[in-house]
Amino acid sequence: MLFSSLIFLIWFMPASVLIHALLPARARNGFLLAASVFFYAWGEIRYVPLVLASMLLNYMFGRMCAGGGPEKRRAALAGSLAVNVGALLYYKYAAFLMTSIGLGAAAPETALPLGISFYTFQTQAYVIDVYRKRTGPEPNFVDYAAYILLFPQLIAGPIVLYTDVRKELKSRVLTPRYLESGATAFAAGLASKVLLANPLGALSEEIRALSAPSSAAAWLGVLAFGLQIYFDFAGYSMMAAGMGRMMGFKFPRNFDHPYASRSVREFWRRWHMTLGAWFSEYVYIPMGGNRAGPARASFNLLVVWALTGLWHGASWNFLLWGLWFFAFLTLERYAIGGWLERHRRAARAYALLAVFAGWPLFMHQSASAAWENLKLLFSFAPGTDWRFPLRNNAVLLLAAALACSPAVMDGLKRTLRRNAALRTAAVLGALSLCVAGLVGESHNPFLYFRF
Repeated sequence: MLFSSLIFLIWFMPASVLIHALLPARARNGFLLAASVFFYAWGEIRYVPLVLASMLLNYMFGRMCAGGGPEKRRAALAGSLAVNVGALLYYKYAAFLMTSIGLGAAAPETALPLGISFYTFQTQAYVIDVYRKRTGPEPNFVDYAAYILLFPQLIAGPIVLYTDVRKELKSRVLTPRYLESGATAFAAGLASKVLLANPLGALSEEIRALSAPSSAAAWLGVLAFGLQIYFDFAGYSMMAAGMGRMMGFKFPRNFDHPYASRSVREFWRRWHMTLGAWFSEYVYIPMGGNRAGPARASFNLLVVWALTGLWHGASWNFLLWGLWFFAFLTLERYAIGGWLERHRRAARAYALLAVFAGWPLFMHQSASAAWENLKLLFSFAPGTDWRFPLRNNAVLLLAAALACSPAVMDGLKRTLRRNAALRTAAVLGALSLCVAGLVGESHNPFLYFRF
């Protein structure tokens, strides 16, 4: 059930928010758990037992990590890692790994469970935090299960840690102000998805369908894809945050105008922020971070960025995409970081070029197709095939560019905060346009569902 589907917008979300608000506080988590199981089953009923089993096992491992001697606690942590990593390897990576070593015929035929990369990271972080004694184990199983399966962020993030919402699970305040701010955030995210990401995706596919595109057309296709994936995923994150707010939760921010960055390092501090924070906290720092000298720090970064690429998908393309960013991050750390600080305008152009030139690895199904696309970008192949798509989508691209600007968006937010009537009109107008667009919409994908 997509957030941007009519059945979700007209029936599921309004009913969930209303019933949650009307219930007594002690019954709300139980209702959220039931609603979340229903939500997941609607889209992937055959994997409901997998999600429930993962949740139950990690709850038990968390309890074991909180008590007993060091050996029992280490055994519980190892058991959690085995269950979580094992599930990811089997469902997401087994076919890729076996095909890579010539055993593709023996690879299991499994579909990727919705949201497995997101909820697995949450359950694993919970057990690790209990093991580290950063938090105690959740004594109430219903509260724990409601946190893991919370439908606004269950299948598409952001990655919400137990420590982020621990207090709100026990006691959260529902006020008209929270309801309004949540609805505003949801409307902004829905508009990002429906009014920007969807038509940008259609433009990207139109360019990719050309038989022999020019370099200018190839750049237009990459530009459209890079903007599509940003508004697609950031829009979903905003919708998740808005729904969470309407139910009394405050989720961590996941995007902060990444295309305004002046380095690749800054880009990754602004893009999918909860994923970057997870890898830093649970992989990079435990491996030693940058405490053991430059060589060890570079190795740790290599591991993190290889895993970051593979987190997005089980293919060589995604691994190469992660290593693409590792190369630029290493370059900035040891060679050009100071130059970028001194030349801020050039730094922004460099960051945009580095990021967008890497998107072909994300766009295509094979490394060879991505390489051909990358070569085309820099081959300067002539042609006029870009003019018609650019003319037809000029307003769309301008709107997307403005929406990427922190100055424009912050100014818009300040204006709406000061004027309640204008804010209400903007929310209702955005929702109306989105619903009208979805009635006859045939292009409504969500790219991150495959991760």
